[in-house]
Amino acid sequence: MSLANVTGRESASPFDRIRQTRPDGTEFWSARDLAPVMGYSAWRNFLVPIERAMKAAENQGHDVSSHFAGSRKVVVRPQGGGSEQEDFELSRFAAYLVAMNGDPNKPEVAAAQAYFAIQTRVAEIAPAPFALPQSMSEALRMAADEYDRAELEASRRRQLEAKVEHDAPMVAKAEAHSASTTSINRQDFAREVQTWGKKIHGIWIRQRHIMDFLAHKGVTVRGDRSDAGQATAKAIRQGWAENSKYTDEATGRTFVTTRLLPKGQDVAWKWITAYVEANGTLELPRDINSGDAA
Repeated sequence: MSLANVTGRESASPFDRIRQTRPDGTEFWSARDLAPVMGYSAWRNFLVPIERAMKAAENQGHDVSSHFAGSRKVVVRPQGGGSEQEDFELSRFAAYLVAMNGDPNKPEVAAAQAYFAIQTRVAEIAPAPFALPQSMSEALRMAADEYDRAELEASRRRQLEAKVEHDAPMVAKAEAHSASTTSINRQDFAREVQTWGKKIHGIWIRQRHIMDFLAHKGVTVRGDRSDAGQATAKAIRQGWAENSKYTDEATGRTFVTTRLLPKGQDVAWKWITAYVEANGTLELPRDINSGDAA
């Protein structure tokens, strides 16, 4: 840490305690320091949300190298000697993306999502510094204006922090899946939704309701046909899902499984978070069918 100082050591937040500043005043978080605070004990596992975050930044048109500055540091072994370890100097925005792509089952990840969502938004609305006054009367007027502005800003910030802290975990999965690069079968997707519902909203979402919801949205075929649960023609055309065949080695029987593609996961999470936010459940009203088969 010869070129940077850790700031905020006295802060109650562990994310403030590991924040570092460079000589030019810019701040960053060491990915190596951030990993254990987000509940990751193995570096190889933490590379997964880092890589997804990089992809998300790239897709949004950001300069990945400036937000995820690669670095290496020497780690001294207890028995003597040392070795170099890969690390990344993460900007606030990069750390925010990493948190949003973290394991939703880890409470530390939820805490990171709320922290960086708040800090990113607070930085966005921070007022710009004003010019130096040219006279005593101008200085008094600017001081009065600044006092009123600070009072208003403090009130807005308190309201904003409360709202962002409440909302950030609820939209985290939808944002994280925007950067997903792998497909997932619908049963595993349903388990993710169930974990999210219980952890974030304190509700139990039945697997049947998730399957009905996907069918209602036209992702899968409704349940009264022989191909029920498979990807619809619409979903395949849209790049939301695909049908994969596999053969059971023990019986020799061939089965078809539905997999949600990255684009399908993204849109499904946005539908799900919006519906649960509005209704408190994922169960569809009785007068809505499970979905039209395509």
